[in-house]
Amino acid sequence: MKIISFNQISKVIKLVPESYDDLYLLAIILNQNDKIGAHTYRRFKSSETDTGEQKEVFIKLQLEKVEIDKSAWRLRLTGKILEGRPLEFVRLNTYHTLNIATSDLIEVEKPEWKEYILKRLKQAVADAKKSKLAIIAFDDEKATLAYIRGYGIDIITELYSKLSKKISEKEFEKLKILYFDSIIKLIQGLDVNIVVLAGPGFTKDDFKKYIEKNSIKLEKKLFFESCSDSERSGIREVLQSETISKIFENEHVKKEFEYLNIFLSSLRVGDSISGIEKVSGALNSYSIGVILVNDSVIWNNEVKELLDMADKQGTLIEIFNSEDEAGKQLHSFKDIVGIPKYLLK
Repeated sequence: MKIISFNQISKVIKLVPESYDDLYLLAIILNQNDKIGAHTYRRFKSSETDTGEQKEVFIKLQLEKVEIDKSAWRLRLTGKILEGRPLEFVRLNTYHTLNIATSDLIEVEKPEWKEYILKRLKQAVADAKKSKLAIIAFDDEKATLAYIRGYGIDIITELYSKLSKKISEKEFEKLKILYFDSIIKLIQGLDVNIVVLAGPGFTKDDFKKYIEKNSIKLEKKLFFESCSDSERSGIREVLQSETISKIFENEHVKKEFEYLNIFLSSLRVGDSISGIEKVSGALNSYSIGVILVNDSVIWNNEVKELLDMADKQGTLIEIFNSEDEAGKQLHSFKDIVGIPKYLLK
């Protein structure tokens, strides 16, 4: 994320999303009735019979709906047009959708910028400077590649070895080399600085010996770790391992799992704070240290009121990706939970 300017009087932030993570963050923090400005295109007709032509305009709209298109890496922001220029190409009070992609400059005006929202934006700026991370979980049958992004675990692709115990030893070794070469090619093409290679059994050890024996330079920092399988669950297991914890200590995904585990420990002592009603009661008694909430309920007015209350109390707010593993677990606790202060000491 790149923040161009912040006018504290007009409460307008000008920013440029630089990654899908940034688009995802904007989808979380934008609210109904926020005013959004950006350059876009509108079809202009000089007469009723004219087919019209696309004109580039600047539009400011009052936000009513936010959607994120994962396949196209675009943020769709819909609302009524409040302002526009050139004015002759804009019809005020009509609906329009801004399609925001990475590198697009947008203006966001809020009635009030909450501290926890500003913190998330500042963190996004800092995250842009950090090393990117990838995990490949693999065994002798399959390799699963995932990026660890700000919004969660993103499975990119899967490779299959075609190895079988039914083939001859010579054919097995030939296919294994082809499999290893495919993984190497995959690593070489990654836009990352750090790659964690993990898996059960001896396959990862054989792979390590293969690249060392052949003096293969991958220009990445490689870490090797054990996990139970080559699926998404194996990648999640790596994220929570002690050996890798230092690599991911600043990663938001790992923090989600850590906070979720602390919350689960509160269940064991019979101190569950989950759901809007219980979280509200605990906030009123100033007993919550951290709130975990799924992004899927951020637009709920009751949830927003709770987050505003928490923000005023200085309570830490962690927003989860509802589609990721931690978010799915959080959903089973009504999408919002509180961690008692005493568990954080």
